Amino acid sequence: MFLKILKGIAFTVVALVALVVAALFGFYLTGNNQNVEAFAFAPPVAKEMVEPDDGILIFGASRNTGLDVAELLAARGEKVTAVVRANSDTEALKKLGVTLVTGDALDLVSVKAAMAGKKYRAILTTIACFSCNPKPDFLGNKNIFDAAKEAGLNRVLLVTTIGAGNSFDSAPFPARQFLKEMLPLKTQAEDHLKSLALDYTIIRPGGLKTAMPTGRAILSEDHTASGIITRIDLAGLIVASIDDPRTIGKTFSAIDLDFKFPLDMR
Repeated sequence: MFLKILKGIAFTVVALVALVVAALFGFYLTGNNQNVEAFAFAPPVAKEMVEPDDGILIFGASRNTGLDVAELLAARGEKVTAVVRANSDTEALKKLGVTLVTGDALDLVSVKAAMAGKKYRAILTTIACFSCNPKPDFLGNKNIFDAAKEAGLNRVLLVTTIGAGNSFDSAPFPARQFLKEMLPLKTQAEDHLKSLALDYTIIRPGGLKTAMPTGRAILSEDHTASGIITRIDLAGLIVASIDDPRTIGKTFSAIDLDFKFPLDMR
């Protein structure tokens, strides 16, 4: 226990030193984004009359980005279903009128049950866990993807992080250290999703900031992009991606070009 505490203190000191050095020497990750091109979403169009569906299924909706997405979808009248663990705090979801299904991404049986007989327009997973053992970042997402494939539910959106896959070098050093156990799992999840021939979209946000939305966040196919984004702006980009079929088969970085790392993380 004592050694774990020492390791934690050492990591914190290293991270703080890295941030101070970055600030002192003007090293802002947004400076590397000068040539980053933003993905241009298609203009919204009136929805055609189509066969009724069961809306959007979300894994990870009880908090953070998943909850923000559920709120945005519910606000525009979408049907939203959330798969939640038995011990999850679901009060916010209940207030939104979200349909709750008890399950666990690490339990394939419950994941399949959540999809059985349904015609979800899209499935979104934002699941991640630092303290879980096993971590759901690969195994949980793999269950979701495999169950979706089996159920014939083709539209799947996965939220990982800058640092996964070919964006590893784009994540700042402190983030790579902090996420060193999770980044390989997130990469495995991305690779597995790509292998299943589903209509996927992968979104890798930069450093997540809990703050008011700026409305200036972007998606970019440039894997070298890096920076910061507010959770609510990220949620808006996810919802826009659900709506735009041109995001299918693409992997994006999600950042706000106006934020500077590390100063704007506070």
